[in-house]
Amino acid sequence: MKDEVNSQPVKLVIEHIKKQIAERRILPGERLPSERKLSELLQVSRSHVREALQKMELYGIVKIYPQSGTVVSEFSKDQLDTMITDALKISKYDFSSLVYVRVLLEIEVCKLCAINRTEEDLENIEKTLVELEEKFDTELRVEKDFAFHQAIAQGGHNPVISSLLLIITPDILKYYQKYKVCAVPQKTVHAEHREMLQKIKDKDKDGMKELVLRHLSNLIDFAKLSTKGEIPEFEYGHI
Repeated sequence: MKDEVNSQPVKLVIEHIKKQIAERRILPGERLPSERKLSELLQVSRSHVREALQKMELYGIVKIYPQSGTVVSEFSKDQLDTMITDALKISKYDFSSLVYVRVLLEIEVCKLCAINRTEEDLENIEKTLVELEEKFDTELRVEKDFAFHQAIAQGGHNPVISSLLLIITPDILKYYQKYKVCAVPQKTVHAEHREMLQKIKDKDKDGMKELVLRHLSNLIDFAKLSTKGEIPEFEYGHI
């Protein structure tokens, strides 16, 4: 109940920005008002404004530039409207269901990426992985982790699955930040990411399922313990 109450100011900020874009008061590529101005205008705290903007950035709706402000992505108005609608809808789903679907999708995109990846995809995946490793001990860790997994999804060349992951993953990653779910030793995380990359390079989809389940085991366990929803066991013969 507490999370639901706290989400209302964030939703208010997102709805306001959506309306501004729909009415063409803010165009793609233009800068949003500052956090302070949005906070004063909407009578919400700056932390709620910041959370709303961070969520919109994870969905690719805006880009936050430190010291420079927040710019609306250069998609069409209709595309932005759809993306924002997805960002608002996602709060209807419980966390355990989101985690279950994410694991299923991650297994599939990793297999698809191992089969369909191009040399350009490999360069992009490795670039995001290097950035993640460099920022692992900073506040950018969650954002860079999201970028790495999204690069793998894009390398699978199935836009439907990639879009589904883009919709559900940001809210899952919020739990990483709030509850420090991913308290796995840095060495272990890096090793698992590098193992994923190597399998993709080798076009080796065998064992990818076991690797993904191992990599996301903390998230699965956390979802089982923290919500009333039940996550079915990921039996090896049923995925």
